[in-house]
Amino acid sequence: MKKLFLFLLPLFLLSGCAYYKNGQPLTLLSVKFMHPSDWNGKAVPANQGCRAQGGQGSTPPLYISRIPPQTNLLIMEINNLDVPSLATGGGQGSVGFYHNGESTAVLLPIPGETYILPTFAFEEKASRVNPSKPYPYMPPCIEKKQRYSITIKAVRRTGSFDKQETLLLGEGEIYLGKY
Repeated sequence: MKKLFLFLLPLFLLSGCAYYKNGQPLTLLSVKFMHPSDWNGKAVPANQGCRAQGGQGSTPPLYISRIPPQTNLLIMEINNLDVPSLATGGGQGSVGFYHNGESTAVLLPIPGETYILPTFAFEEKASRVNPSKPYPYMPPCIEKKQRYSITIKAVRRTGSFDKQETLLLGEGEIYLGKY
């Protein structure tokens, strides 16, 4: 039995099932583009830029798996990896999705440059791109050849509105491509 345990332990650790962040064990979420889609992880589709560039940008449809039990929210943070102030924590915006506790989820597209979100989603943090227009999601705009990514966080949020506690249970990332 001890030999079996010693054999299986490295496989478990290398499988991506769990990792640590700030001393807390986290599940490594699997994040993939839903197909059919224009998103391929290499280049941000031209029509997914901002309105000033002729686009009608929205987030890509995503399939999330390995969601830990007790997750009641999935948080999508969109980041511009080439601008330090927008590279983490949802610099381009952060949108929350209500989750039913299943081990998988489909995150439908969220339109950019609007304050009106579908009923299954809510603004977690406003975009830091333009303080005068703090949209929940600001699509890539103006600057070319910048890289974008999305971080998905599986969380358990409890408590009343003014006294919420958020426990991070899992995290995953997907590269959106260059704009």
